[in-house]
Amino acid sequence: MNSDLEQKLWSIGEQENAYSQENWQTIINELLNDFQTFIGEEFERETEPYLSIKNTKSPSFSQWIWSRSEKQLYLAPNWSAVMGGGMVGSLQENNMVKDIFQVSLTLFLFDPKSGKRLHLSTGESLLEFAFLKQVNGRGQWQALGWRKDEWGEWEDVEYQ
Repeated sequence: MNSDLEQKLWSIGEQENAYSQENWQTIINELLNDFQTFIGEEFERETEPYLSIKNTKSPSFSQWIWSRSEKQLYLAPNWSAVMGGGMVGSLQENNMVKDIFQVSLTLFLFDPKSGKRLHLSTGESLLEFAFLKQVNGRGQWQALGWRKDEWGEWEDVEYQ
């Protein structure tokens, strides 16, 4: 992600005026491009992200992505994922309170033949990733590992 766009991402909580829909779509596309580089695999994207940007104090977005359908290898699962961003709280820094905007991506794996959702025997059913600001001020995707669907919000996700 270029540094100007990334600076916009990190300073969302400090903005008095909302970013335009075009600015948001550019930021989201860059985040997805970075994720594509991170996983080393091209994927399909929903044509338009969901944007909730009228409330400048708590903007949010989400966009679905999924593995390419031509990939039908027996040992390579299909997947779909949703990337979302929103305000998650505030941070005290240099005697100032700064709102924090967070971007995460939740990924679901599916058996390539049956289409059934894959789960670990211990109950974890999704992979979690986050775009995190590093010490150098730049963001980077990180794999956070397998997670359980604690509230059952993803039970009905199917591969389309």
